[in-house]
Amino acid sequence: MILLLLAFLPHPHELAAVLKSWIKPKTAFFLFWIVFFVVSHLWNFRTAPWNGDALFDESGWDLWYLKTYVMGHPYQPAWFHFPISRETLFHYYVWGFLKVFGFNILAYQAALFVIWFTTFLFAILLVDLFFRSYVVTSITAVVLNFLPFAFIYTFAGYRYPMATALAVVSLYFLHLGFKTNSPFCLSLGGIAAGLCLASSISGKQYLLGLVIAAPLYALFYWRSLMRSATWTSLALVVYGFLTGAATILLYIVFKRENYTYYESSFLRDFLNSMRSAPFPNGIREFIKQLHDCFFAIPGPRFFIPDVLPIPLPYYWLLVPGVALAAWKKRFEIVLVAIIPVAGAFVARSIENRLLMPIPFWVILMSFTFAGILKLRPWPSVQIVLGALAALILLDGLVPSVRYIYSKTKNPFGIRYYAQEEVAVSRFLKHVAAGEEHPSPPHLERDEFNRIKGIPDSPYDCFICEGDAYSIIHLFLHDYDDSKLLSFCAEYPFDIVLSEQDVWNANKRTILSYAPSNKDLKLIWERRPKTERIINIFQSLRDLGTEDSISYSFGGRVRAFYVLNIPNKNIQEFQQGVATFPATPELSGLRERVTDVSKGGKGTGKGQFDSPTGIAVDANGNVLVADTKNGRIEKFSPTGAFLSSIGTKGTAQGQLGEPNGIALDRTGNIYVTDASNHRVQKLAADGTFIGEWKGPEPGFYGPRRIAIGPDGSVYVVDQGHSRIAKLSPDGQALAVWGSKGNGDGKFDDPTSVAVDPTTNKVYVADPRNKRIQIFDQDRKFLSKWSVPEWGEPVGFEDLAIDSQAGRLYASSAHLNGVFMFDLNGTRLGSLMPKPPDQLEGPSALALFNRKLYVLNMAGNRVSVIDL
Repeated sequence: MILLLLAFLPHPHELAAVLKSWIKPKTAFFLFWIVFFVVSHLWNFRTAPWNGDALFDESGWDLWYLKTYVMGHPYQPAWFHFPISRETLFHYYVWGFLKVFGFNILAYQAALFVIWFTTFLFAILLVDLFFRSYVVTSITAVVLNFLPFAFIYTFAGYRYPMATALAVVSLYFLHLGFKTNSPFCLSLGGIAAGLCLASSISGKQYLLGLVIAAPLYALFYWRSLMRSATWTSLALVVYGFLTGAATILLYIVFKRENYTYYESSFLRDFLNSMRSAPFPNGIREFIKQLHDCFFAIPGPRFFIPDVLPIPLPYYWLLVPGVALAAWKKRFEIVLVAIIPVAGAFVARSIENRLLMPIPFWVILMSFTFAGILKLRPWPSVQIVLGALAALILLDGLVPSVRYIYSKTKNPFGIRYYAQEEVAVSRFLKHVAAGEEHPSPPHLERDEFNRIKGIPDSPYDCFICEGDAYSIIHLFLHDYDDSKLLSFCAEYPFDIVLSEQDVWNANKRTILSYAPSNKDLKLIWERRPKTERIINIFQSLRDLGTEDSISYSFGGRVRAFYVLNIPNKNIQEFQQGVATFPATPELSGLRERVTDVSKGGKGTGKGQFDSPTGIAVDANGNVLVADTKNGRIEKFSPTGAFLSSIGTKGTAQGQLGEPNGIALDRTGNIYVTDASNHRVQKLAADGTFIGEWKGPEPGFYGPRRIAIGPDGSVYVVDQGHSRIAKLSPDGQALAVWGSKGNGDGKFDDPTSVAVDPTTNKVYVADPRNKRIQIFDQDRKFLSKWSVPEWGEPVGFEDLAIDSQAGRLYASSAHLNGVFMFDLNGTRLGSLMPKPPDQLEGPSALALFNRKLYVLNMAGNRVSVIDL
């Protein structure tokens, strides 16, 4: 191809003349529209569905296909990937962008942007070549740029838009070549036509349009066939086409069945429908699908169900344009605008098969405006028709611009720009790579490739997640995606699998797994479809450790249950799975030893009603703030009920809604009485010592309380979004914080904990999804992100083990306890031994290497051995 173009490249002095001819007002005109296209398509980019955090599922397969069949393989024009032969021209093109800008979504979208930019530019160049009118070209540019169908699809992906771009490029250079008798342009037009065929299935539609148009041109311009120059020009076009299409033509010759398999299936179904009933009854379904695709709202369209491919007012411009183009003998424009519609009709009118005619529909509209401009001999008619055309144009254009603007304001506004699926794929890729608790998902330079700088994972991983399909296969490609996702039959369970399917795939994968020298990590996304399955696998958790991982994206928290099986226990674990029932029924499990937990809902001794505070005294006795019952209950280390402190009320020594409990070294009890807006200090036997209303303007719903190593009392004054530091006798020593999300500010803080070794103060700030750390003089030191706290219940608690260097944080809505080191690194999550499980963990207390977890929803205490 390059040699052919070099053979007809203009002489250097001719090239200089061509470049010099570009220095004119028209060049500035086109530069303006180039800038216009670029700027408009970056409109609200950060909040648009195509903001670098989204992929279409079919794009995921194309990129997976690139990594699987194209990279590292000898060149082949197409590969059969059931049920379709995927042409590789698009993949080689995209590969170039990825190598330069990184293997990431943004680089991929840049490649797609250039394709649609090329379509736009050569469409308006073609209109200018036809009409030489700034007005007509400008109208074409505006309509094409703001056609929702084209705009929304700019970043969607597919090979099909490449065929559209190459068709417009080919047609422009063919017209320019025949007009100027330029061998270079004719060769380039032919090469682009050949590449159009090589780029995707829809390229054949453009070629069919040219093949049908050729004899029509011969019929109307038969005299030109007498000139040898005409045949020379046609030979150049054909030679250029064969040069561009040589490889795909050879593939068709040797792999005809594979190449035609996909289209043949559509054609076979259509013909069978035709024969099934008298015409047109057999194809009524096809007719309805075509009608709904073009005229129904909502319609059967992936990306634009709520807007039409061609806005209705534009038909008043399109239909006359078809007639005028035919009158002007621009047969190829009419044919390429219509043939893809017929093809889509046979293929049940899937909208992505209508990408080829988009620029040609708009070009046909330009014929209408050009025709109106030619009515100058009849000025009154021209004014009336011009005004009508302008009104029709605005009637279609203004709603289109509004529609596009509304879509750019919501990244989740177009379902098939799969933001959620990209986020979960990014997150789980890091887990598969060996990061057990990755940071929230975000764009990375080479996110489609294996992560550099991370040692080989110490575990083999199996993943069962809800909604990502091709996209997670793409992100996990370099980690053996088929193996990792076999745990869920390589499908997203929410979309195509039943609970039984998931269960079967889980068991099959584990039983067929060949242990190596690595541990085993099993991951299930928590959804209703997997809850019973998770519960069954938890019966074997004594063979490993449990964990939970989660992230927040777009205001939604996605949580995963993790079961880690050490290498030494894998075979025993497999034996346990082999005993599981055929269906996911808990009743079919073998019995296991149960743990005894304390509590139960009620008002009797040892019972609770929504408890929210817990503390352990020096003797190991457990004190629980029984919030709704207005009392504190005391239990022995074995869980036996000992006594009850306080009664419900507002008097001294009475409790309204006790929340937090703390004990000083002498055993005195400090309790935050939220509904009475006070802190009470009680002796170990419950005798009233004093009450504190707090520093000005007084406490408002005090939540948690902690004692520092010097005896200072720290109170979470939640209603005022602040922390109050008091002396042991209730004198205000310091107050800090106010409502906000900046450093040192809080939004309904829920807990405070003090490190007895360093005197650092840790504050749970769940609505801001973080833990903030201060020194004893209120100075802000740092903050740790806790994305799971995006949906706080209001009772998230903290507990510090300074000797072990650990901080524990509860998450009531996720039923989990997270573990950090004191540098803020997430170390994992804690769960009680089976069959106990957390139910709305609302408070934490540490004693003698045990973590006591108060379950507000379950009205009981869980104990986790550390």
